[in-house]
Amino acid sequence: MIDRPLSTFVKHLMPENQRPADNKKPVSMWMEMDRLNGQPEQTCVAIFRTTGCSWYNFTSCSMCGYFNDISKTVTEEDLMKQTDSIVHYLGNTRTLKIFTSGSFLDEIEMPPVARDYFFDSVHDRIDKLLVESRTEYVTKKTLEPIKRRGINARIAIGVESTNDDVIRKSVNKGSSFSKFVTAAETSKEMGFEVRSYLLLKPPFLSEKDSIEDCKKSIEMVAPYSTDISVNPMNIQKNTFVEYLWKRGLYRPPRLWSLANILLWANENKYLVVSYPTGGNRERGVHNDSPDEILLDNIIKCSLKQEFEPLREYVNSSDLGEYNETVEMEDTYPLQFDLQKFTLEMRSSRLSL
Repeated sequence: MIDRPLSTFVKHLMPENQRPADNKKPVSMWMEMDRLNGQPEQTCVAIFRTTGCSWYNFTSCSMCGYFNDISKTVTEEDLMKQTDSIVHYLGNTRTLKIFTSGSFLDEIEMPPVARDYFFDSVHDRIDKLLVESRTEYVTKKTLEPIKRRGINARIAIGVESTNDDVIRKSVNKGSSFSKFVTAAETSKEMGFEVRSYLLLKPPFLSEKDSIEDCKKSIEMVAPYSTDISVNPMNIQKNTFVEYLWKRGLYRPPRLWSLANILLWANENKYLVVSYPTGGNRERGVHNDSPDEILLDNIIKCSLKQEFEPLREYVNSSDLGEYNETVEMEDTYPLQFDLQKFTLEMRSSRLSL
């Protein structure tokens, strides 16, 4: 279930040459706050450097630039060395989130030998583990090693949208809502929690449509999810979204839109969080003017699940211009960034 012309073009944008990398070290490790055990707590985050998402062998999701960090020469031994680095960095932190350049449960990207070494290295050092995977790799076979070691885990799945047309024509994910349901039910049957990732403002959707798509998706994934993470678009290098953005044909969502979704979700008793990447920056979720107070409220309310400060801030703000802009953009035949598009057009004329 793919849009072949879109998939082909996305593949064309991916770089042929890989950047030099140390295969024995993770792409990145850091500490942040999350609420995987019902309260805000320090969480260790690590990204394995792998040979890449199996989906990359064909194409890529329209917004995902994780292929920029892969290395085709990574070995099982390299992955075990990376595990050693992660365990050392973990220290006394008891909550761990693991990401790769694709799916931790993909046995091609993360071979069973290396994955078992990781499980054996961390199972008695942590209270909660989160790993991310595409739907097709969430099976009883891949989950059984986690269960056998008694690891308390949450399986994170990138749903992005429950609208299959959005997945096919905008996200280019090669998945579907029905596949998510199967993966989520399998996770729960094996005794694991589920975090569902939703994408705010995929390409070709207006801001108004993307808000409604996200709310509808929250309603549909909620029965299968322990919690839901709304990820506003951030523009990564060498992606289709970056291609559009550089030409003024895409604008990341606004913080007001994200606040709208979070407050609506809270009012409707959905457990939804958002920790925006690149907030208040040109490539991330941002209003027309930077608003650190709003971004800070979004993160703190997500962590504490206490949304009154965010609600009070939104209610005390003048959203007239924002509402008018969102309604106006919804009438555009193309969902371009008017300011950036105008600058690009002027630059093109000057170069003629």
